[in-house]
Amino acid sequence: MPAEIRETIRGIENEAEKLIEKARADAKRILENANKKVGEILSAEIVMDEVRDEHDRIISGAKQEAGRKIEESRKASGLIRSDSSAKIDNFSQLMADSIRGIN
Repeated sequence: MPAEIRETIRGIENEAEKLIEKARADAKRILENANKKVGEILSAEIVMDEVRDEHDRIISGAKQEAGRKIEESRKASGLIRSDSSAKIDNFSQLMADSIRGIN
């Protein structure tokens, strides 16, 4: 009977050792996967920083271009106003001359 108990204990110990080894292997695999994911996340953050920089550069360029276009539009509208004012003055003079019979 003591021999059977020793054999049973050895069997249980062997079983326990196998479970511990399997747990260690699983833990190692989980840690390796976690390290890979950490690396991916960290590299993705670098990429996001590059994307943010590109975003800021594009926005800045667009604001500058919009500012130039607005200034060009202001100049063009000022020229149109002065041209139309001159044309209105000329037309008014022609109407007044026509009414007075000067032509």
